[in-house]
Amino acid sequence: MTQSADTKPLHHGRLREEVIRHALAEARLGAIEGLSMRDLSRQLGVSPGAIYRHFEDRDAILRAVAQAGFDLLAERFAAALPFDSTATSGADAVARFEALAIAYVTFASTHYGLWRLMFGPYGRDPEAPRPERPTTYQWLGKALAELHAHGLIETATPEDQYFAWTAVHGLSDLQASPAAPSAPVTANTRRHVRLTLRALGYRAKYLDSAVPRHD
Repeated sequence: MTQSADTKPLHHGRLREEVIRHALAEARLGAIEGLSMRDLSRQLGVSPGAIYRHFEDRDAILRAVAQAGFDLLAERFAAALPFDSTATSGADAVARFEALAIAYVTFASTHYGLWRLMFGPYGRDPEAPRPERPTTYQWLGKALAELHAHGLIETATPEDQYFAWTAVHGLSDLQASPAAPSAPVTANTRRHVRLTLRALGYRAKYLDSAVPRHD
């Protein structure tokens, strides 16, 4: 008996994960805009109906891929700045904030297509469950709170947090532009972090002195 595409052992019980994994790879290559349910089913060797049992439509797949992108970014943040750790000094607080920014800009530069998807309409799904991990935005709030706790910035308000995010986010987008500085991503990010800290009212000696670097 010929086995139907829907029941291939290769996909049994894990088709949803395979769809996300395949679409995630497409997003990383910047090819997600051309993704269609028909092409996706053909590439995975299943019928479109099999995919529709897991995803209502193409938009549902893109929302799942955007969430998977945030999970990957959170992994980078956790490696750069474990959420359950704390800055031990002012210099450490600066280094940790810098490491977080470098992780963000590097991720955007390495996975630009995915990053753009994450911060487009598919990354703002009102029906998405609350993640069990801290959000990437909460990581930024933590880094700013540490700078404030060590007396390095005057405040760490939601407005400060939004400003810091837009500064680093803007640099991430510009890295893909021909107008971006020719220096490496890490060097560009360190320079941008110092300018951002000055704009936040930075008032300590650490800014222009050598600080521990989390490369």
